[in-house]
Amino acid sequence: MTVTTLPTPLTGPVAVAVPPAAEQTAGPRDLTPEQVKTLLAPINPSRVQTLNRQSHVEAWDVRRWLTRVFGFGGWSVETLELACVAQIEPSPGRWTVVYRAQVRLTVRTPDGRTLSSWEDGASGDAPNQKAIGDAHDMAMKTALSQALKRCAVNLGDGFGLSLYNDGSRRSVVQWSAVHTAPKDPDQAAAEDEPVKPEPTPEQPVVEQAPAPAQAPAAAQQPRRAAPRARTEQRPAAPQQEQAAPNGYVTKANAAKTAADVRVLYDAAKAEGVAPAVLAELAEIGGTKPGARRKKDTAAPAAARPSTRPSPTTSTTSSPPQQDDEHVMAAAEVIDAARGAGITDRAEVDALFASRFGCALTEAALNQLREMRDDLIDAAEETAA
Repeated sequence: MTVTTLPTPLTGPVAVAVPPAAEQTAGPRDLTPEQVKTLLAPINPSRVQTLNRQSHVEAWDVRRWLTRVFGFGGWSVETLELACVAQIEPSPGRWTVVYRAQVRLTVRTPDGRTLSSWEDGASGDAPNQKAIGDAHDMAMKTALSQALKRCAVNLGDGFGLSLYNDGSRRSVVQWSAVHTAPKDPDQAAAEDEPVKPEPTPEQPVVEQAPAPAQAPAAAQQPRRAAPRARTEQRPAAPQQEQAAPNGYVTKANAAKTAADVRVLYDAAKAEGVAPAVLAELAEIGGTKPGARRKKDTAAPAAARPSTRPSPTTSTTSSPPQQDDEHVMAAAEVIDAARGAGITDRAEVDALFASRFGCALTEAALNQLREMRDDLIDAAEETAA
């Protein structure tokens, strides 16, 4: 606070407090032309991620863009609330945790005056984690990141506002009467993107396994969890997580032939069902009439050696027949690789060959499933 002495004819000098610039009110016109130009630009499509058919931007990218627009120290985020709302143990040694967070984002003008602030909240979950500490850490970070992104979206297209319009990458703000010359209303309406409803976040679903008396032996083996979704969403209730879309596993168990299960598998894959569910459908299909099977010469599970070849020896597994089960298993490896960030099919083949010494089309089912599970684990670790 600056104190200025002003003379008066009756009482003599009087001290008057003058607020510094940092305490004065700032407005939109205090932004620089470069800041306005950056904020009005459409989002770069390379910054947009798509998961479960929903478009979003990453939290670290939002922080990067805040620094680019407002500078180092030109913005801050304050945690107003962070609370654990659920902690359950769905199965022995596995934990699911949900947190709720509310944050305040504040941005400042180049000279340090507060321009504006926004408050918003979100929840974040960490389903089916091995360590309870990791579950809490992941759920807290997810809730805080989602809340920050919801605050930042008030800054326009560069922070993902257009993505709420059915994932559009085209600018929906386009111009501002405060910062740029007003446009003719008819011209502005003609340039606007058609307004569509905001997308409803999809809930993470886990297909319920059939009862032990009905499930085939292969389907009763424990499965590894699929990569967790990073979309903005409310946590599903435990009973809701047990029902997968359209009940694919239930229908597969009731199907009469492997061809019928294959139709269900293709439909589930097109719908974006979790890789773990696709794997179970493939296993069920292998038990149905019409599935071409090969002789299993592997040792019993208790004495079966690892399928990983040593650096000096190659795998001894015989090439499988190209039946429906093998084709589905290979497709699951490719889907799991995509979840782990490997989108090039040639790169997937090279990775598989370096590990097992053979191509996907020549691998045994146990090798395909081992590779699939490891890729799913890798995607989980990357997401965490």
